[in-house]
Order: sequence, then C-alpha cells, then structure tokens
Amino acid sequence: MAIYGSAGLDASAGLRPVAHRALRSFTSLLLVSLLAILLTATANAQSLQRLTVTQLTLTADTATPRIEIPFHLIVTAHVREHITELDNLDLPILAELELLGSERTTVASRSGSTYREIITVVAHHSGAITIAPVTLDATDARNGKNFRYSSNSLTLHVAGPGAAIAAAGNAWQGLNSFLSALVRLALILAGLVGIVFLVATLVRRRPAPLPVVTLAPPTPIVRDPQTSLREALTVLQRDRTRAGAMRARHIVRAMVGATDAETLADVLRRPLATDPEVRNLLRALERAGFTHDVDVPPAVAAAIAQLERMTR
Repeated sequence: MAIYGSAGLDASAGLRPVAHRALRSFTSLLLVSLLAILLTATANAQSLQRLTVTQLTLTADTATPRIEIPFHLIVTAHVREHITELDNLDLPILAELELLGSERTTVASRSGSTYREIITVVAHHSGAITIAPVTLDATDARNGKNFRYSSNSLTLHVAGPGAAIAAAGNAWQGLNSFLSALVRLALILAGLVGIVFLVATLVRRRPAPLPVVTLAPPTPIVRDPQTSLREALTVLQRDRTRAGAMRARHIVRAMVGATDAETLADVLRRPLATDPEVRNLLRALERAGFTHDVDVPPAVAAAIAQLERMTR
C-alpha cells in the first residue's frame, strides 16, 4: 500500500509544471494580441486629420434633372483650419447614376478652408433617386476625439418617360393608339364639315375679300450686353442672397450664350467670354452662387462691385 501511494504522489507533482507553463504561454499570447489591437487603433487615430468641421453638405445644381442630360452634384465642406486637401472624405455609391468626372477645389480664407467637389453625373432612367450622405472621418481639434461627420442625403426627381411609357413600344399598343387617333381624326373632320355646311347655308352672299397686306419680316432683336449687365446688377442689388446670385448668374451666362448646366470651365471657353472683365464677373457670380453661407455676403458684394465697374 505504501508503494502505490508514493507512485500517485509523484504523478501529481509531475503535472503541475506542465499546467503552469501552458498558463504562462496563454497569458503571453493574450497580452501580445491586446498590444497589437491597441497599436492598430493608435495608428488609425493618428492618421486622421485634426479638424474643426463647421459644414458638410451635399447639393445639386438642379432638383429635377432630365434623362441623358448631365448635371452636377456639389459636395461642400468647411473647416476652421487651413488645409490643402481633405482626407478620409467618402462619397456615396452612385448606383443609379453614371459618373462622368469630378473637379475638386480648396479655398482658404480668414475663417478657415472651404473644400468643394463638383461631380458630373447623368441619369438613364426617370423617377426619384435618393443619394446617401457624404461622410468625413476626422479627429475633433477641440477635444481630440474621433468622429464620423455626415452630410444630408439628397433626393432627385428625374424627369422623362417612365417605365409605362417605355413599354408602349409593344406592337399591339401601337396599333391600338393608331386606330384611336384615326377615329378621333374622323370625328374632327366630320365636325368641321358640318360647321362649313352650316355656315354656307346661313351666309347667302360671300363678303368681298379683304386686301392682302404683305408685312416686312421682323428685324431680329439683338440684346445689348450692357442691358444684361444692368439687369444682373439690379437683381443683385435688390436680393443680396444666394438665390439672387443664381438669378444674376443665369442672366450673365445667357449673355455669353451659355446655360446653367455647363461648368465654369466650359463657359470660360466660349467666344463671348474672352474679355477679362467678363471672365472675372463669371468667376465672381460662380463663387456667390456656390460658396458656403458665411462667405455669401462678401461674395455677392464682390460680384456687385464687378458689375458696377462694367456698367459705368
């Protein structure tokens, strides 16, 4: 009995060092994993820009775009720091729109920096299209915490033939529409014949024909550019808001033969926009129409000053 008891004691003593070594290995592995997670989180935090974000918006230059006609989405962000570019800005997935290109600008001022990205897109189907918000990951310069800033979402209503009208290409529907049009035309002709017969019955004598007077063709009216400039100046002086700036922008663009849907670069390449004063005015109105809210009054004032110089 004493021999068997001694053998059991020796086996238990041999297992304890093995258990201690396994516990130490597991503890070391756990500490290494935690340290790797902490280092990864610290590296991610250090890679974010330290910013004081005051504005992040998503807009479009038209709320009702048309099928196959390009238009622009405009991302505007304003921060109090002076930066040359904006990192970690994520655009939404434009699954229902075709991306044609984009143009990015960063403008510094006394109030900070304004980042602006103009995205040219085109829609290939009609109906409502909802665009998800733009997001910006940054470290808040005021408290050092990481935040994900989000803009507004945007819903556009694309005008054009819908699915029901597109399905009208069916042969039977086309034939049915053609027959209906023929019936309506026959009824209209029958009504006209009845009216003519009634008039011929009531009128016994035909009145003498009136003398034919040939009018000279109208002279095309060419609008004086000064008239357009004075009209734009009057609009801005009465309404010194972003809406007034957009109306004045429309007047001046029409003066050089451009549309509201064209980019500023396209407008500046037009033959009527080669004059330096006209180019400065187009740039001033573009700034007043699309700058951030704080910069609207000085931008409108600059546009008014340029218009006053050109109308003296």
